Amino acid sequence: MRRIVLSRKGFDSRFGGRASPIFKDNRIFSLPIPQTTKSPTKYKDLLFNEISGRTALKESSVKQVTENDYCHYDPALNEDFGIFGQASSSQTELKNCGVGIGDLFLFFGWFKKFSSLGRDLHHIFGWLQISDIVRGGKNIKKYLQDHNINHPHGYGDTSRYSNNTIYIGSKNLTVRSKKLDLKGFGLFKNSTRDLILTSPEHTRSMWKFPREYFQESLSEERELFINRLNWTDKENFLVNTNKGPGQEFVINTENNPKVVNWAVDLIKNYG
Repeated sequence: MRRIVLSRKGFDSRFGGRASPIFKDNRIFSLPIPQTTKSPTKYKDLLFNEISGRTALKESSVKQVTENDYCHYDPALNEDFGIFGQASSSQTELKNCGVGIGDLFLFFGWFKKFSSLGRDLHHIFGWLQISDIVRGGKNIKKYLQDHNINHPHGYGDTSRYSNNTIYIGSKNLTVRSKKLDLKGFGLFKNSTRDLILTSPEHTRSMWKFPREYFQESLSEERELFINRLNWTDKENFLVNTNKGPGQEFVINTENNPKVVNWAVDLIKNYG
């Protein structure tokens, strides 16, 4: 695992216009962004942790989309498979950052506990370790057809996706050549402080990383952040992620092995 990619997904201020919900009982549900063209999935088709897409939309008081609208269900993470699609300049950035097989995506998004007028948070909601990478619309369609899977990056006219790529999730998490008794992809069910990236004292774009895992990654020689990010306040382990519309923040784990432990512990404890 050379890279951990913190990947922003789900509703935002432009697509959806609301945060994804944290329910009163702390269950979380990431609402995928709407898709104007036909896709394999409508919001009413979504179901996770005994919560339907219809219920999640209602909890967030969403006005821009309805349960009958199509959504871009990506990453697609369920009990059977994990697939994440990327394209255009965002895929080029991943490639340029050296993201490849064995690396780990941690998916995060904008969440809020509406029932208690909670704070706006960046919250991790899922993970996927890469076991395979399929490139090009034709190859993607064949892979999905061979495995009887529907995914928006291989559905209908895929020419709208330049540099089209899908990442396939590993069956089991593998770390330092050791296969663990943990799934290689999945969704976190409940909100917990450890899955919240946002600093308790700041707005949602200011993140606070846990000292236990990141205290050895402060020096420039460690080169923790590969793209876009830098330490804002090393003493308090703060990073300002308000760096424009980029979707992915890539972390170098080769020089920072304890950061791998952070990700694995999240999956082991809450996955």
